[in-house]
Order: sequence, then structure tokens, then C-alpha cells
Amino acid sequence: MLKKTAIAVFLVGVIVMVICLLIKSKTTAATETNTTLSPFSSLFSDIQNSLTQREILKNKTVFNNSKNLNVLLIGTDTSLGRRQRGQLGFNTDVLVLATINPEKNTVLLTSVPRDLWINGNKINALYILYGWETLKDAFEKITGQKIDGYIVVDFDGFEWLVDSFGGVPVDIKTTFSDYEFPNIQDSAAITVSFTAGQEKMAGERALTYARSRKGNNGEGSDLMRAKRQHLILQGMVEGIAQPQSLFWPMDVPKFFEMVTQHMETSLTLEDVYYIWDFYVDRDKYKVESFVVGDDYLYYPGMYPDSPYHAWVFVPIGDSFAKLQNDISSKLEGTFISSSPATELVNP
Repeated sequence: MLKKTAIAVFLVGVIVMVICLLIKSKTTAATETNTTLSPFSSLFSDIQNSLTQREILKNKTVFNNSKNLNVLLIGTDTSLGRRQRGQLGFNTDVLVLATINPEKNTVLLTSVPRDLWINGNKINALYILYGWETLKDAFEKITGQKIDGYIVVDFDGFEWLVDSFGGVPVDIKTTFSDYEFPNIQDSAAITVSFTAGQEKMAGERALTYARSRKGNNGEGSDLMRAKRQHLILQGMVEGIAQPQSLFWPMDVPKFFEMVTQHMETSLTLEDVYYIWDFYVDRDKYKVESFVVGDDYLYYPGMYPDSPYHAWVFVPIGDSFAKLQNDISSKLEGTFISSSPATELVNP
């Protein structure tokens, strides 16, 4: 399960996937790189000086043999309040695979529906029932990518992170209301509304935007919820560089110390600094959001019309081959869309 000693490496998810490859820093890349790596120079003293910093780091990281760098960002539907009210388990309803292709300077954020059936269950139940290796195997079967590691955060950790940035600006694409959103005690429904345009969201508001799945105006699906989650990730890019952010100008030791109390991950410190080294190339990267929908999956019905006793999605033609090919094409910058995807909808 979780390697508690490696918890601090949430820097990979936030600093690298969100900041290093997206943010337009006001400081120079050389300054950031030298300031961050210098306290750990002893880690690399046994490596030949002729190697570049990235080559030095690569010899010590889980990404050593990876063409693409893949980290799965996992959001769980639990919190301290829910656990105190008797919640024993949780689902991993947020699953975002962050992929970097250093050769093509591309970053791809890929989400799949929580009700996708694979490895004998819905994908959002695999982590709690069977552990990380089963969830990793599932994502590798779906995407065709080798998954290098993961980062896990619950509701409380997410809210804390957004608030520590002083809130995050989010580019809301669609105006909608959700009249069935659960209140904080999960005891009744409340109405929440969002208006198209820029909104700076505090932690609770951002969590609501990320969780809502009963909205009107076309926002009532898991597919649209996943798209909103990607918008929040992009909002974090701007949020961390705000004057009121606890972490800006970036103080890596301070950030390291604080986030270790809120996140968990399988990665190591060497993994963090290997990806951090890509900071110098951040302006070269193209970032794309990819939410897997009806081009690849369908609803097969329920028993006795199908083998499934729950609402699930399965791959068209019982194969993920087309999806895997399209993910590879997106990372290589050669993807051509044949038609606009329709939206997966579930109850």
C-alpha cells in the first residue's frame, strides 16, 4: 500500500505537473534550478561531472527507463468528518494520469470514468479493495502507458492545498446549478451555482466545483466533472505564484515540510528532483486535457441483458487499442480527431 516515508513527494504532483510545466514564472529558470538543487548536491557527488544534471538524476530515479513520465493523481471521497461519522472505506473518484513526453515537449492529463469496469470491478473501487498494484495494472491496460508512481489526496488535503495558495483562479466554462449537492454533513441536499467566467475559489468552493455531478446545462455527468477537475489543476498553476500564497516565492524546504502532513505518494526524493530539472524547459511544453468518453466506451446494460449487475462502462469492441493509440498520438503531437466525442452519462 502506501509508503509513508515517501509522503513528502507531493512536490511531483503540484510543483512539477502543475507548476513546472505550466506556470510562467517571473524568475529565471537558472535561478530556480540552482536554488532548489544546491542543498542536495551531495546526492550526486559520486556521478561523473561530465553528465548533465538531468542524466545524474535519471540514474537515481524510478523514471530511469521511461520514455514518458507517468504519475497517477488520486483523489479519494473521504475526509476527517466522514470518517468520524463512520465511513470505513472510500472510492477514488478522481483519477488523473499526468504524462510528460520530454522528447516532444507534451503534457497530457487523462481521466477515465469512475464507473469503468476493469480487473473485476469499477475502477474507483480497485485501490481500496486490492491496493495500488491492481489500480496501476488497470491504468496500464487502459492507457498503454507504464505508470511510474502515484499521489493520493482526500477532501481535507485538497481544501488545504487550495487555501494555502490563497485560493485558485478557475476559468469556468459553463454556467450551471446543482440542486442535489450534499451538504457538509452529508445529511441533506443544497443548491450550488457557478457562472461562466473567471472566479477565484477558496478550498471548499473549489472542492464543490470538482465534485458536482448533478448540474444542469450539460454539466451533470462524470465526464464534465473530470473536465472541471482539470480546470482546477490549471488554476493551481496561477494560484501558487500569487503574493498571498504560502509557497511563493518558492521555498522548497518549507513546501516540503508542510505538504508532508496532507498527502501520500509512492515516489522518492530523487524522483522529485529528476522531474524538477524539467523546469528549465517549462515554456516549451504544450498541455492537453483528455477526458475519455463515448469515442472509446459504452454502457452495455445490466443483468440479465448483460453480465453486469451495476451501471458500468466498458470499452467498445472489448479493446482499449484505439484509446492507447490515440494517447500515444497525443503525446507525439500527431493526433487527429475524427469526430467530437459525446458525453457519458450515468445516474
